[in-house]
Amino acid sequence: MPFLDIEGIPKGAAVAQLKTIKFSELLDRSESEMENLISACEHYGFFYLDLTSNEAGNMMQDLKDLRILMKDWFKQPVSTKMKTPTISNAHGYKPIGVQSGISENTKDGWEALKIGHCELKGRWGLPPVVTSHQRIFDDFSAASHYILKNLLDCISSGLGLKDEESLHNYHRDDEPSKSTLYFLHYPAATISQAGVGQNMHTDIGSLTLLFAPQWGLQALSPDSGDWEWVEPKPGHAIINVGDTLRFLSGRRLRSALHRAVQIEGVDRSSISYFLRASDRTEFRDSDDVKTDAKKWYLRKYETYKQSHEVQRTETVLTGGMMDELVVAP
Repeated sequence: MPFLDIEGIPKGAAVAQLKTIKFSELLDRSESEMENLISACEHYGFFYLDLTSNEAGNMMQDLKDLRILMKDWFKQPVSTKMKTPTISNAHGYKPIGVQSGISENTKDGWEALKIGHCELKGRWGLPPVVTSHQRIFDDFSAASHYILKNLLDCISSGLGLKDEESLHNYHRDDEPSKSTLYFLHYPAATISQAGVGQNMHTDIGSLTLLFAPQWGLQALSPDSGDWEWVEPKPGHAIINVGDTLRFLSGRRLRSALHRAVQIEGVDRSSISYFLRASDRTEFRDSDDVKTDAKKWYLRKYETYKQSHEVQRTETVLTGGMMDELVVAP
């Protein structure tokens, strides 16, 4: 296993050995790549998605432009950002310090602008940064949605879920959901701010597409129970399985435990898209209780805000994955 020697990261820290899946081969339904996809979702719940084909060129250019645009947006005073139309936890502005941090008795150290998929399509409650650059937000959101829906179709086929059992039936585009485009900003931390990153958790929804150009993401190894750094790779997205997809798969797939660690003196940002099931989608949660996608979403967001002490008494934060792992300090 390779180890890091990067400024700001402990020397000898382990790097996650994630599978790389080529999106262009999945579009052709390559049998071997489909098998690799299912294997990655079952074992780690994290993988790299290779988007270096020519067809992804426009999306990669939009990604570069959005990074520049959002870097300027986050430079605004907090008072200005707080005026952003905030309709729900899936659409609006989240300031720093709302949720629990990594260490005991700390708060998170990140802020976010969230643009709901339904709100973007409906042109509802959109902030000026979106309405002034409508094309780029529309196109990037649509491309992200397209990629994840294709992955969902491949996973459904790989699991033998067809017709009425197809995962697409739980992710209908003509029904409301909490799918969202997510822009995160982690201001540079100091030594005194250690532990203020993003706390360990599993994602709420089905699939997450993440573009993180800097170090900071850590995933929990299903083999060792150790935290491993996830290497940024140009031209690749990081994909992870969320709670809802794990539940819908009969817990065959792994909802990946992860966290975001602040590196001293490094100003970080990332862009992600969360594909979430239709609000009315029903499943049995981490406590084997019948619920639906909207209720699970609301419950999990409340859990994010609770203290570590309260979070440890429930299975919600980690989607029940802590029961399957021994976590190293």
